[in-house]
Amino acid sequence: MKTLLYIFACLMLAMPAYAGPGHDHGESAFAGGAGPADAFELTEQQITNLDIKTHKAQLLSMQNAVDVLAFTELLPEKTESISPHFEGKIARILVQIGESVTAGQDVVEIIPVNSVGTDDKTLSLKASKSGIVLQIFAVEGSVVPSGDDIMHIGDPSQMLVRGVAYETPDITKIAVGQRTEIHLDIMPERHIDGKIQRINRVIDPTSRTFSLYAIIDTPDGDIQPGLQGTMEIFTGNDAPVLAVPKRAVLGEIGAHFVYVMKGYDVEKRDVTLGEKCLHHVEITSGLVAGEDVVVNGNYQLQYIAIGGVHTHDDHDHDHDHDHDHVDEDDHHDDEQ
Repeated sequence: MKTLLYIFACLMLAMPAYAGPGHDHGESAFAGGAGPADAFELTEQQITNLDIKTHKAQLLSMQNAVDVLAFTELLPEKTESISPHFEGKIARILVQIGESVTAGQDVVEIIPVNSVGTDDKTLSLKASKSGIVLQIFAVEGSVVPSGDDIMHIGDPSQMLVRGVAYETPDITKIAVGQRTEIHLDIMPERHIDGKIQRINRVIDPTSRTFSLYAIIDTPDGDIQPGLQGTMEIFTGNDAPVLAVPKRAVLGEIGAHFVYVMKGYDVEKRDVTLGEKCLHHVEITSGLVAGEDVVVNGNYQLQYIAIGGVHTHDDHDHDHDHDHDHVDEDDHHDDEQ
């Protein structure tokens, strides 16, 4: 039903907007259904409704990019296990899974087994690191042997991404310090920059793979361990080329374009494509490095531009009418 409502909304926006009695929309590029405008302005509400996201056109040595399967993990040095150094009975668990804790905070109250029945022997186990509670393995009232884990706490402000590379000639091109870009399956529109931190070149005899690791900054703590995606490793020493994510490019053979955004202003820009790799495409004309191209919501902008956004020609009439609101429940970003 949401998809049908979205299609209906797009069709309505695609229709020419006729002024009511006493109102004048001006000589807009949308008048008479003239087609998409080449330049227009969005409002803050439209940017939110369409979930507009941008990515900078950048110089990449993409001709020699290597793509590998990837999984997110917590950094070992930023995780800890809460466990007793004695056998004890858990009196209280003071935190819950997903809760933030600070270093020094009490997280478990436990009674040593040889003192069960006496109130003055309850001890507190504290977190030595700040982070979030990832897992809890015990329940109140259970007896925990010495050294057994009661819970795991980890700091998600930085994550480790483990790449799994197959035994191919490409593995000889990968080196510590190379730039990577991570693409997670649950958030394909997001491009996460990282750098190769270490490589384990010992080949697994069963899978014929080896592991490599990149560190990514995740200050919002919104990436969990165990997520799957791909890691794009830029290995080339050749001259970099101007490139954008494939999701930014719309159109068809011989007529490609992107939407360039500066503040609230949007410009439809014709581009010429060059080399392609898994997630990026070279732009040989139409863009300069540093320009922001729309990578999410750009497909919908083709229809919004027909009848739902004011162009610069009729910007003075912004406050007369509002044709801006679109509820977007289905993203149709175009991958070339």
